[in-house]
Amino acid sequence: MIKMKLVVPQKNYITNALDRFHEFLLTEESEDREGPDFILEEVVVPTDQVRGKTFDADVIISRGLVSKLLKESHDSTPIVDIPVQGIDLIRSLDECRKRFGQKKVAVIGAANMIFGVENLEDIIELPIHKYILDDIRSSDHLVDLAASEGCEVILSGYNTCKYADQIGLRTMLIETGKESFRQALTEAKRLAIVSRKEQEKAQQYKTILDNAYEGVIAVDLNRKVSIFNISAQKILGISGSHLLGAPITDVLSKGELLDRLLDEKDFHEDIISYESIQLSVKKAGIFLKGKRVGDMVAFQDVTGIQEMEGKIRKKMHMRGHVAKYSFGDIFHKSKAIQEVIDTAKSYSEADSNILIIGETGTGKEMFAQSVHNHSQRSNNPFVAINCAALPESLLESELFGYVEGAFTGAMKGGKQGFFELAHRGTLFLDEIGEISPKLQSRLLRVLQEREIMRVGDDKVIPVDVRIIAATNQDLLKMVQNNEFRADLFYRLSVLDLKLPPLRERPEDIAVLAEAFLQKVTFTKSALQLLSEQRWEGNIRQLQNFCERLTVLCKGQVIDELELAKHLPEQGERESTESNPSFLSEKERIIRALEKHHFHKGKAAAELGMSRTTFWRKLKTWRIETK
Repeated sequence: MIKMKLVVPQKNYITNALDRFHEFLLTEESEDREGPDFILEEVVVPTDQVRGKTFDADVIISRGLVSKLLKESHDSTPIVDIPVQGIDLIRSLDECRKRFGQKKVAVIGAANMIFGVENLEDIIELPIHKYILDDIRSSDHLVDLAASEGCEVILSGYNTCKYADQIGLRTMLIETGKESFRQALTEAKRLAIVSRKEQEKAQQYKTILDNAYEGVIAVDLNRKVSIFNISAQKILGISGSHLLGAPITDVLSKGELLDRLLDEKDFHEDIISYESIQLSVKKAGIFLKGKRVGDMVAFQDVTGIQEMEGKIRKKMHMRGHVAKYSFGDIFHKSKAIQEVIDTAKSYSEADSNILIIGETGTGKEMFAQSVHNHSQRSNNPFVAINCAALPESLLESELFGYVEGAFTGAMKGGKQGFFELAHRGTLFLDEIGEISPKLQSRLLRVLQEREIMRVGDDKVIPVDVRIIAATNQDLLKMVQNNEFRADLFYRLSVLDLKLPPLRERPEDIAVLAEAFLQKVTFTKSALQLLSEQRWEGNIRQLQNFCERLTVLCKGQVIDELELAKHLPEQGERESTESNPSFLSEKERIIRALEKHHFHKGKAAAELGMSRTTFWRKLKTWRIETK
């Protein structure tokens, strides 16, 4: 909705103005049905009160002195004159002649209202004197002057005619014709649309500037402030409505920032000081049609940049790069694991790199997350990547990131790598023994220099990352075989953490199984049987087995016989003739019996079982003896 205000000194000053406006709209709508909606409101303001009056309007329509005064006091809102055309003056003068005869007529009005009226004397056959009205306060004086010069009729606006009536002169208002009003409405409509678009554009620019992270200051050629956005005010500690239009030398303290702004030389980026603040600053000239019309600087507080970076990284951390586990989530009963936890807690207090060594499924990532959550980096990202899961080229771009156009398929704008995502946090590199020699060299440089370079870029990016690496391989042996860089190995293994396999801590099996199966309980004999299994896949295999039990076992209590039905068989445990440790328990018992000619005592002794346990196993596995 576009608002137009008709400002007049008295109601119905312009005859049938609103009716004519609606006629105008009907005609216009038939020509342009897609245009915006318009509304016209007549506002009565005495002429002596026009200055300083504000109006909620996209455009103001008025005439004569009121229009002149509005233009002098309103810079931002467009003012449209209702022209007093020659035909309007001719009509009014003709009416004077008909009404008052050949009386001498004084035409008093603003210059834009009665321009050229003296040329109508011969056409109307009336003696005409013209008096230019510049100020409402001079209207009475002009009426007196006209009377002294023999004028008997005053043709003018409302206030002038009112005074003339009081002193006994004949009066007549200058009427606005339909054509003049329509011309004013057409111009008002055009200006209103332009004004609204300009207002929307200006508001967009203002909103963008006021919500930008950067401070922006612009000056015109007179070195007066034309832009001083909210960020600039916050960063520099300067505020107030006086800023726009003020000389920049009165606003900024003397120093580098002021000098750079006044200097016509442009520069892309520099670090300069303003009082006690370090600023990252860019400078550019403002040009219109190739001609310089001003200068601007955009800047950020270096400390603010670091804080913003921290917030961004924290948000990314909250989106998924987070450590879920802590030491309290590591269920155990064994002394061996407790010793590892105690060591890991001590490592957490340092900031050195850690190498976690353990078989597959021993919980290396859980320990890495626990170390992170126990450290001073706990409020920052924990980023994990399996180095064996990606080919070399993809792993490189994931670790170090890349710039736009670095390779076919690279994202527009490039992408941050895991090192950047883990800034001020922890990067967990699982299966570190699988990375290629090329990546070993790049990783070593990061550990030495604490900076990375994106793929396809030549700029270095500082990073503050703690590395926790993990492997199920013998890295030292790989170093000896020239399969892994010795210098990288020693950089990674500043602190070592060795996780014992589950078969070396059988007392933890029951604790873990009960934790995995919270809604199911085991009988003592079932737990004993479960604890006697080797679980070559360690905790992961045990957890998967417990999930299978949840599906297969219908009851809430699992006894030894029920458990035995579902224990891993030979195929699942990859048993081989050459490696008896991978044989199923049932097969190992049968082999021991056959070896000792079914002597139960000797077979139990070889298997490291008591006679009672051995007899229970025979019953569980339904093994017949001779």
